[in-house]
Amino acid sequence: MIRDTQIQRALSAAVRALAEAQLPDGSFALAETASRPPATPSDHLFSTAIVLGLVAAQLDAEVVARAVAYLAGRREANGLWAWMPDGSLPPDADDTACCLMAFLAAGVAVDRAASIALLRRFWRFRGPFRTWAARGMWGSRERDDPIVNCNVLRALEELGAAVRPRERSAVTRIVAQARGETRYYCSGASVAWAAASAGIPAPHLLPPAETELAGRPLECALWSLAGRLPSAASLLVPLQEADGGWHAEPWLQDHVGTWESRAVTTAFAAAALSRIAPA
Repeated sequence: MIRDTQIQRALSAAVRALAEAQLPDGSFALAETASRPPATPSDHLFSTAIVLGLVAAQLDAEVVARAVAYLAGRREANGLWAWMPDGSLPPDADDTACCLMAFLAAGVAVDRAASIALLRRFWRFRGPFRTWAARGMWGSRERDDPIVNCNVLRALEELGAAVRPRERSAVTRIVAQARGETRYYCSGASVAWAAASAGIPAPHLLPPAETELAGRPLECALWSLAGRLPSAASLLVPLQEADGGWHAEPWLQDHVGTWESRAVTTAFAAAALSRIAPA
């Protein structure tokens, strides 16, 4: 049995680990997985937005301010965000939605009406939301992703939008079709977390046995945040490393390889433990 004091110590250590992991430019690193290097280079934008969106309330104000400045510096003139700072890729819905939610979590004032309009630019006729703000290859339906759609829906809700029935039904349909990894994410646990965060039912997504989750902090944290793993503390706390972080697991992917982030794994673990920590 993991005691409340152990959970609190684990959270305090995780916050210190994240502060130490922050890079000089304010970002949190995303790395190519050595065993499956992806085709596109690593970019720290999305990992920084996720860390800030998950644990901004627990991080020191200085850490938050540096991360916010990094995200703000990456925003394009059209108000959107894109993977890679060199303009080689079109803006995408996932980066844009998660950067906006990171700003909200950090207490940054945003133009809510304008932000809602930006996100709805990704809506395709009859849905769902496109991943990329582009035509041709980048705008094809095969690139639509259930997690991206859930993140857009959640961002709309957090911005105060009245989610339209057709938006919710389209996202519900694409989640219902998911059975495991997606085009851009490595596991069904990420689908379960994103769906739960957006209020989309996904009863078909069930966690594996605890024996299969042993040694997998990212998977444990995601299933816990999805409300599917009551034993999260007993699985996560023993996996915490000496510096307060948790080891990285494959998280994002392209058509040939995967990315991982120790900071992201640590932030998800801290967020999961925060849910069950005593008030």
